[in-house]
Amino acid sequence: MIFANTDKEITIIYYSEDHIGRQILTYAQSKGLPIHDIDLAHVKLTSLHWAELAGRLNIKIKDLINVEAPSFLQKFNGLTNLSEIDWLSLLEHNPDILRAPIVMKGDKIVMMSNPQDMLYFV
Repeated sequence: MIFANTDKEITIIYYSEDHIGRQILTYAQSKGLPIHDIDLAHVKLTSLHWAELAGRLNIKIKDLINVEAPSFLQKFNGLTNLSEIDWLSLLEHNPDILRAPIVMKGDKIVMMSNPQDMLYFV
């Protein structure tokens, strides 16, 4: 899978069991552009994909993960001192710990925790 880098399509990477991701998808659909949605409940991204996304966002792998989320705390009991490889592995096998949906269009890429931000994204 290669992430699109075009101004003619919005790519959304989200976990559909999270209400914020579903709301962002709904707002994106209202924009009238083609949408490439990557639902992490059904599509598995590899460590390489996650590393590419972190690089494009200019953040550390750990910053892709919501270490304060109840699901993370329940599964990993507050682990925070891990290597980049370990963070990638956690995210690859537990996409529900993604901090926020990732939205891309052309060169723009953001983690979007507020669904209304989609109104101003395009």
